[in-house]
Amino acid sequence: MNRVFSILLGGAFLLLTSCGGGWNDERQTKIKNDCISEGNYDCDCYVKTTMEVFPNPEDYNKQSDEDKVNYEEKLKSCEVEVDDSADEELESF
Repeated sequence: MNRVFSILLGGAFLLLTSCGGGWNDERQTKIKNDCISEGNYDCDCYVKTTMEVFPNPEDYNKQSDEDKVNYEEKLKSCEVEVDDSADEELESF
């Protein structure tokens, strides 16, 4: 009986860990790249806030209009001031 329980427990563990649910490194990198392209956020804060608002990547991908408004409101705490003068100082070759 103990052996059967161990096998079932091990199988359940493998099933749950192999499903890939949650924010793995690849998914976090995708969100961080989105932040970099936006350009006006602290990207570590952006990723952390995204993971807090959407516990699962599937929730992020299927966000409703209400979720989107809530998410954008929370991202305001991650905004940083962008120095536009840096672009003017670049030389073109």
